[in-house]
Amino acid sequence: MARRWTFPFLIQVFLLLAVGAPASAREWLVSPAGDDEHGDGTPAKPYRTLQRILNTSTGVVADGDTVTLRAGVYDECDVRLRKRLTLRGYPGERPHLRCDLRKPDSVVVQIDPTASGSRVAGLEISGSMYYGVKLESWWSRGSDGHGASDVVLEDLKIHDTGRDGIKLTPHCDRVTIRRSEIWNTGAADPPGTPLEQRNAEGIDNVGGAKMVVEDNHIHDIATTGLYFKGGATDVVVQRNRIENTGMGGILIGFHTDADLFDTANPDYYEAIRGIVRNNLVRNTGYAGIGLYSSRDAIVANNTIVDTARLGHAAIFFGIPMQDGFPKPRKPSAGTRIRNNLVIQGHDGGACVAIRWQPGEHTGGLRGRVAELAQRLTAEQGSGVAALEGAPDSDYNGYHADGGCRFVDERPPQPLLGGEGFETWREREGADAHSFVAELRVDASGRLPAGSPAIKRGIALDAVTDDIDGKPRLAPFDVGAEEWTPLSSRRPRERGDPSP
Repeated sequence: MARRWTFPFLIQVFLLLAVGAPASAREWLVSPAGDDEHGDGTPAKPYRTLQRILNTSTGVVADGDTVTLRAGVYDECDVRLRKRLTLRGYPGERPHLRCDLRKPDSVVVQIDPTASGSRVAGLEISGSMYYGVKLESWWSRGSDGHGASDVVLEDLKIHDTGRDGIKLTPHCDRVTIRRSEIWNTGAADPPGTPLEQRNAEGIDNVGGAKMVVEDNHIHDIATTGLYFKGGATDVVVQRNRIENTGMGGILIGFHTDADLFDTANPDYYEAIRGIVRNNLVRNTGYAGIGLYSSRDAIVANNTIVDTARLGHAAIFFGIPMQDGFPKPRKPSAGTRIRNNLVIQGHDGGACVAIRWQPGEHTGGLRGRVAELAQRLTAEQGSGVAALEGAPDSDYNGYHADGGCRFVDERPPQPLLGGEGFETWREREGADAHSFVAELRVDASGRLPAGSPAIKRGIALDAVTDDIDGKPRLAPFDVGAEEWTPLSSRRPRERGDPSP
């Protein structure tokens, strides 16, 4: 016999379904023409400020909501995401969040761990004493705390920040930064501040795992374009243009205080399993791509042009420099360097260098003093090396002009740069298929027709496309671009001013 559905029973079913269903996510509108007192966040009655929506006492947002800003300038500091939100510009518009550089201890946008899963997109962000965007962490060494994770930062323009453009603190994991432009960091430093006293990277990741940085233009940076350090694992940096930096271009590891390392990394490696591929790095003060106490890194198909103008090398193995560190720093190990195009057009520029520091400290020595110290401490059997074993480097192209040097400071027979490429190849057991030739790229880093770099590389599982996203065809070209005829090229994106 068929069951009859009574009206009261149907009402009960409806109420149960309603209680169990999640609340619908809502979009909140903010506009310079809005009203915090009488607005309601609708298109007809937007709010005026983000603080009205996000403040702990007046806030109206819930997890999963979207906050959309209409075009205009918002003079707001410390815009703080405490819930999982999308914070975005209205489609086709780019609103500007601007914070006074003089406001103490300020950032423009802060993302708390409780806002993990958030997305920030389509905004211009400038100013603050410290950071354009900071991802916060509730973590200390040995604790089970965590940081803001699974965050997407995309299609942003971040500039004129007091210090870093984007800052990640420990355990801010699985962060994606893409299609953005970052420039003019360190704006809070007084004019004439010495380089060694500045600290203003484009992207600074301390201990964040599985970060992806792709398709960005990072330029005119006070110190380093980007680095990941403090035990950062499984980071991918790909298809970026990094130009005009006071210090390094891309650093795999660097200098990190001991209390910022995770106990899962007892050897205090600065970076583990990092991949840096298909990037153009141009005009840096120090290392184009540097490796500091890194393990199992891959550096592949990058184009490195006119880097290390003040010191180091286009590809540089460095030593983290902290006196009093609780244990000796591990040298880099397991690095694979393939298919990189290195053009050092300035006099005396080193193409590859491996540092060695006499004694157990890591203070800097140079020139004849360094040479004498190396010989003395080699006899005494003490010193700190930047690399374990031979450099696993091959299928790279090095420009013939400009006095490109190859340096290995490690005893007992250091190469100090005047010995030439063939001596480097023989002594190091490296670069067997690499070549020295007349190599050029155009203003956007592209190879000309007939370049010796075309089809001189090797196919790699870790590389499937090039800096433009075109598929690689074996045998790969050397450098960031897989050459195609001019008629087949598509314009570059990501705010790239070049054709």
